Amino acid sequence: MTLPGRYRKGSEVMPDMNLLYRKAGMEDIEILVNTRTEILRVANCLSDETNMKSVEEQSREYYKESLQAKTHTPYLVFDGEKFVGAGGISFFRVMPTWHNPTGWKAYIMNMYTKSDYRRKGIAYHTAFV
Repeated sequence: MTLPGRYRKGSEVMPDMNLLYRKAGMEDIEILVNTRTEILRVANCLSDETNMKSVEEQSREYYKESLQAKTHTPYLVFDGEKFVGAGGISFFRVMPTWHNPTGWKAYIMNMYTKSDYRRKGIAYHTAFV
């Protein structure tokens, strides 16, 4: 899904943006791992020197397992070739109830937008792709 120009009322106009919202797959695991590491560095104020090797290895394993099992659906957002944002939905099962007889639920996670692209409605659109 490609969205040009302005995104929502009150957002700054960036007419040169040509955003591509793309569902990620197994071929995107390295992008997903790098994105996850970037998200954690920003969210936790970690320096580039912080060793993230273990997190990268575990994230790689998580993505391989969850993409194959279809328990996580990640999305990547690009402005041309440049990565600008991401988001994902993780699916999990709980005990069934009357109003949810399958017990399946979803959790929106890893919503991230690069600082230069924030306040443009990118995360909002990622959640509804």
